[in-house]
Amino acid sequence: MDSNYRMGKQSTFVNDEKGVGAQFMAPSWGDPDRGRHELRSYTQYLHCLLLAVLCSLLILLTACNNNSSSKPNTRQTLSTTNGSVVTYSNSPQEVLIRTFYGGGKLGTFEMSPKISIYGDGIYVLGPGLQMRQGQLQSDMLEHLLNTLVDTDGLLKLNRQQFYDVPDQNATLLQLMLNGKQYQYLYGPFGNLQESAQDIDEYQRLGKALTSITEALTGPTHNYRSREMALLVHQTFSPDLSQTIPTWNFRDFTLFQLATYECGPIPPDETGPNADTGCLTYTVPRTALLLSTQQLLKISMLLHGQEQGVFIEGGLYYSVVLRPLLPDELAQKSLAMFGSQELTYAGVPLHMGSVPTPTPTPTQ
Repeated sequence: MDSNYRMGKQSTFVNDEKGVGAQFMAPSWGDPDRGRHELRSYTQYLHCLLLAVLCSLLILLTACNNNSSSKPNTRQTLSTTNGSVVTYSNSPQEVLIRTFYGGGKLGTFEMSPKISIYGDGIYVLGPGLQMRQGQLQSDMLEHLLNTLVDTDGLLKLNRQQFYDVPDQNATLLQLMLNGKQYQYLYGPFGNLQESAQDIDEYQRLGKALTSITEALTGPTHNYRSREMALLVHQTFSPDLSQTIPTWNFRDFTLFQLATYECGPIPPDETGPNADTGCLTYTVPRTALLLSTQQLLKISMLLHGQEQGVFIEGGLYYSVVLRPLLPDELAQKSLAMFGSQELTYAGVPLHMGSVPTPTPTPTQ
C-alpha cells in the first residue's frame, strides 16, 4: 500500500423534513487539524440536537401541567331563584360545605368532619376513621346551594352563633361562597328570652342543616386516601387480655411522637392515670404526615388495620392512621373537632423528622 495513501472523507446521506437528501460530512482523519475541527462541529451538532429535543419535551410538560392545574381552579357562577349571584370553586380540593358536631364539655373527640362537600360535588361522610364517599351531580349541588342561599337565607343572617346553654354539644357549619368563609353554630337555643328575629333565623339554620343531610342520599363507598397522618397518645387502659406488640420502628419512638402531638404527660399525684384527654376528648397540637415508606412499614406493624396499641419502654400507646381528606394536604391541616371548643381551628400537619422532646426540669 502506498505510504502516501491517506483516508479520505466519508459522506453520509440523511433525509431532511422535506424528504431531500442532505449530505453530512463525517470527520476526516487525514489532516489532523481539519479532523479536529470537523470533530468539534460534529459534537456541537449533537449538543444542539439534544438541546432541541429537551426543550421540546419541557414545553410539552409545561403545557400539560398548566392544563391540569388550571382546570380545578375555575369558579362557577350561580344565579339563584331570587336573583342573587353566588360564586364558588369547582375544585375537588376546595370545601364548599362542612359540618362538625361536638364542642361540649362532655363531648367526644371526632377524627373527621361529619360532612364535607367539595367543589366538584364529591362528598365525604364521617365522623371517624371509616369514612364514606359519594357524588352530587352538578344540578343537585346547585339546587342545594340555591336552597341554602335563597330559601334559608344563610348569607343574610344577622347572627352566626345560636347557642345559649353552656357546655352542650352543637353543630358547626362552614360555607365557602363568594370567596369568603361563613361559619355558624347551631346548638341549644331559646332557653333565654330571644327576639322573634333570632328565633326565626335559628329555625332557618336548622332547616338548612336538614337540607344538607337530605341532599346526600345517593350511593356511597369506602373513602380511601394515599396520604395518611399518624396520631399517637399514651393510653392507660389497654386491653391486657390481648397480646400487645412492641413498637419496632427506627424513624421515631412513640414517646417522641406522643409528646410532640399531645404534649408531655404531667406528673400524677393521685394515681397512675395521668391521661390528658388528648385524642380522646381534645384535638392534638399537631399531627405527623407519613412518607410513603413510613406508611408502608407502619401498616405492616398494624397488620393492615387502622389503629392498634403498642408497648414501648413499659408504657402503652394508642396508634391511629387517619386518612387525609382531599383539602387537607394543600391546607397542611387536619379537620378535627374536639370537646370544650366551639370555634374551629385545624390541626397543623407536620412533615419530616419528629423533634426530640426536651427533658422537663425536676423540681
